[in-house]
Amino acid sequence: MNRSEQIFKGIAASKGISIGKPFVYRAEVPSYKVDISPAVIISAESEISDYENAVSQSVKELKKIFELAKEKLEEKNLQIFEAQLSFLYDEFFHSKVKDRIRSENKQAFTVFKEEIQILENAVVSSNDEYIRERVNDIEDMKNRVLRNLLKGRLVSKITENSIVIARNLTPADTILFSNRNLLGIATDLGGINSHVALISRSLRIPAVVAMQDISVNITSDDFLIIDGYKGIVIKNPENDTIESYKKLIEKNLEFERKLEELEKLPSETKDGKSVKLSTNLEFNNEVDYVVTHFGCDVGLYRTEHLFMELGDFPSEEDQYKQYKFLAEHIYPKTVTIRTFDIGGDKILPESQKELNPFLGWRGIRICLDKKETFLVQLRAILRASAGGNIKIMLPMISGIEEIKKTFEYLEEAKQQLRQQNVRFDENIQVGVMIEIPSAVLLADEIAKMVDFFSIGTNDLVQYTLAVDRDSSLVCEMYEKFHPAVLRMIEMTVKAANKNNIPVSVCGEMASDQYASLLLIGLGITELSVVSTAYLHIKRLIRLIKFENAQKVASKVLTMSTINEVKDYIEDCFNKNIGEKLNVSI
Repeated sequence: MNRSEQIFKGIAASKGISIGKPFVYRAEVPSYKVDISPAVIISAESEISDYENAVSQSVKELKKIFELAKEKLEEKNLQIFEAQLSFLYDEFFHSKVKDRIRSENKQAFTVFKEEIQILENAVVSSNDEYIRERVNDIEDMKNRVLRNLLKGRLVSKITENSIVIARNLTPADTILFSNRNLLGIATDLGGINSHVALISRSLRIPAVVAMQDISVNITSDDFLIIDGYKGIVIKNPENDTIESYKKLIEKNLEFERKLEELEKLPSETKDGKSVKLSTNLEFNNEVDYVVTHFGCDVGLYRTEHLFMELGDFPSEEDQYKQYKFLAEHIYPKTVTIRTFDIGGDKILPESQKELNPFLGWRGIRICLDKKETFLVQLRAILRASAGGNIKIMLPMISGIEEIKKTFEYLEEAKQQLRQQNVRFDENIQVGVMIEIPSAVLLADEIAKMVDFFSIGTNDLVQYTLAVDRDSSLVCEMYEKFHPAVLRMIEMTVKAANKNNIPVSVCGEMASDQYASLLLIGLGITELSVVSTAYLHIKRLIRLIKFENAQKVASKVLTMSTINEVKDYIEDCFNKNIGEKLNVSI
């Protein structure tokens, strides 16, 4: 290489190593604030058609949001939606845009942005303070149209088999990129349990986050190595470095091939304790791999991606087809479908964003507020459950009332299907995510109402420690080995055991080998892991004794600091397993 080698450090978020060219995604969030359209248009009429589709989709989204907002906002705040819809129906404005596309042979993106800027300038210069304040509403509407205009073009613009470099990626961005055979992702922002990190692990691609300034130091002319073990990106590596990493990739592949020998072996400890091992799923392209290589249950199927891909709640028929596809492919194994776990930040417009969406309108709260939307999902799940291998899981449960209300809605959905003579599993199991401290404290009462617990450690850590898992500023304080978190898990296990219901962990702790040793000792009966960790965790289970894991857990529960816990677990791991992992604890 002609240019000198440079190393950029961040946080290792998804294991793996890749070598290749970057795709530099310059856009700030949201992704539609940068023009990635072709410089010269091929067809004015094609541009106009794209523009009309974008406006139509924006109207559809905004009308949906308006209906949602009616139930959550005061009457005076609803006027902004009416104003935005009124503008989107303004044929005079749209005619100006289309006329300019034809006469100037310009992109729809460019013309629309220029015309909307004229409007924004007029609003900002108004003598009326109320009118001046409306500029944010115009900005929100503008961004909605631009996003829909560019959504399809973004995918085709991304070079396949590249390493995406970005300031940050939203979950929707990451899902959009997932269809392009990425080699890796590196971002300035984000934490080890940010949505980008979680999705990267699901996609089995290396990721490094919290790199601070990687997005301004990489160009499309560079050549990169991304190391998801060490949390580094090497820019324009020397030939010796490239050769060294190629050998390391081959060594890792050889280890993965050896792990494949475990695929058909039981998941049990040396002293005969069976530990159920299942997998987390989000995308259809993961299903065949899981069926072929693992043949296990799906302990968590996330449904939010169906919403994020559409920018709207999917129809009952679309959901039914998706859930039926999963149930049939996984059969006779079971699929645990989590109801929509989206936040209000994914639904409300920019001007109505909550200051702290993680503590706001999200998860089961949205589902219970939007009864018809929730009933659509419940009916779709029930219809797909006719084979008897689907379970329902409720996210963000904070108390008894939410469970009671959900069961009322579920019974209503069942009754609607009975009236239509539609078959479904009458005894479908319903469980809850334990991920809020209040649910832990009420775990004994909750356990009497449901069929199973699944501990969502990602949010449990976040809410117990008051640490935003997506923030690179405090990500070092997001600590799964915090004694308070471990005691929360122990309390949950005790409540489940007392009421004779199973308890699993579906959060990232289950996929961590150090943490898994501890979870098994605490009495967790099932670990639902990302597919990349499945065989690693099975290997761990087969190398330990349950008796020893229990001793480790008992000792840890007496400790009061994070470092005590970490040092002790690492020491015990080395003694029990006889090796040191190639990851930091």
